[in-house]
Amino acid sequence: MTVRPRVLIICAHFHGDRSFKRDLSLLQPQAGLQIGSLIDPERYEIQIYQEMWHGSLTPDRLPPADIVFLSGLAKDFDRQRQLSYVYRRRGAKVIAGGYFCTMFPEFAARFFDAICAGGVDSVRDVMADLEAGALKPIYRSPQTVLSDYRIRYDMLVDNDLHPASHLVEASRGCNFKCDFCVIPAEGARHTKYGVQRVTQAIDDAVAASPFWSLRRWLPTVWFIDNNFGNDLRYLRELCAELAKDRRLKGWGALVTQDILKNRKIIDLMAQSGCAVLFTGLESLDLDFLHRHDKVQNLSKTTNFVDDIAYAQSRGIVVIYGYLFDPRITSVQAMRAQLDTILSHRALLFPSFIAIVSPLVGTKLFWQAASAGQLRPNLRLRDIDGQTVVYRDCQDPDERLTAFLTQLFRRPDTLVNRPRHLLDFLRRAWTLRRASPLAHVVHFRAHFRLFNLAKGRKGGLTLNYMAGEQPLDGHYDHGPPDITPEDRALYFDPILVTDAAGAPASWLEPYQPAPARAPAMAS
Repeated sequence: MTVRPRVLIICAHFHGDRSFKRDLSLLQPQAGLQIGSLIDPERYEIQIYQEMWHGSLTPDRLPPADIVFLSGLAKDFDRQRQLSYVYRRRGAKVIAGGYFCTMFPEFAARFFDAICAGGVDSVRDVMADLEAGALKPIYRSPQTVLSDYRIRYDMLVDNDLHPASHLVEASRGCNFKCDFCVIPAEGARHTKYGVQRVTQAIDDAVAASPFWSLRRWLPTVWFIDNNFGNDLRYLRELCAELAKDRRLKGWGALVTQDILKNRKIIDLMAQSGCAVLFTGLESLDLDFLHRHDKVQNLSKTTNFVDDIAYAQSRGIVVIYGYLFDPRITSVQAMRAQLDTILSHRALLFPSFIAIVSPLVGTKLFWQAASAGQLRPNLRLRDIDGQTVVYRDCQDPDERLTAFLTQLFRRPDTLVNRPRHLLDFLRRAWTLRRASPLAHVVHFRAHFRLFNLAKGRKGGLTLNYMAGEQPLDGHYDHGPPDITPEDRALYFDPILVTDAAGAPASWLEPYQPAPARAPAMAS
């Protein structure tokens, strides 16, 4: 019997409180599934390991592998480097991908046998070159180029990944240009898969789910598109097709705020079974929205609270994220914004609250760097949405630390519990005719801040200031006999700024050219 080479797909992850905790986030099980679906299961033994779901890999428990694919968010790139060292030392070929590899391919290639820049579609080329013994250091696949392949949803069950909803992608990319977003930085314009491919994916997902499971008999779908409503014509086509599928008990998607303002579209989505929408509300502060190019949130035709209330009257639960920028907003103003949110009965508490992060390579990053606003010796690991990376803020560090400690570790103390419960009951009554999916999401979203408080007990003591935060224990997992050179290459945190706060030297080749002044009219 021929032994198949072992392919291990690791979705690297650093936990928010820098501990080794698990986090069963809805969207993360999809990470790795795309890679595995592009590898021939007849020729390779494929395993997906999701550190967020399965727990952090430690030196005493590392799955065997001949070929390793590593993926992760920008904050997780140091973790990808650590895992690369461990597996390259064991003789495996290690290939990495993700946002950081896409933005800085030549720098990222130092740490792996190969990297994939752009879309996941280059995995087939990587496997072909591995078989031919001709692996290249960098593979590129534009985000707007979609190859034809089917997602192997059976790998979720095979790898003990059990999301509550089926995760389906109808498109990639987004045409908006928020300055803090990685999508415009990557040039990932909105690109459609097509209705037929979407319906095939739903069929495959339902068919691959366990026979005695809610996902088989009461299936719901969560569209993980960056912007599900970017193309209104395509959105209408999808809604028409979803309305025909009598199996589905509801679906959800990520949309921009301009979709919520379109009452006809909301009606159409509700009629086709939409039960949940996630939107980037981002801020109540118009100055924040203007500064960060959030133009889709600046329409004055309707009020966002009225838009959310209308969606809920149609049986759609609206959840959202919220951002703070401590350079322009004081702690007092942040607290006032939270009080405003809690005063609106139509609004759930945000699904997440974050410090707007200048992810390396984005427009926001280069602007902050050129203005000298970044802290000295800023580490890539610190740009995580919870850590203050700016040096000139409205409040001193001590006041910011006190506020962020409450926000991230004890968010339950921000609310009046009896009133919070009453608001839940009022919204539940409004949604009484909605689908079961809407009620489940409403319940989880409303009480999410209490669950966050429970989940963040223990762990490291953080002050949420870049450069001063303790590093995750993963940084100490280098073997005792590692050379100083390899420890520096694979385990020392990557610095984004130098001691003066200027961009680190490795960023020099990637700095954008200075904008030219407009020519004077003759």
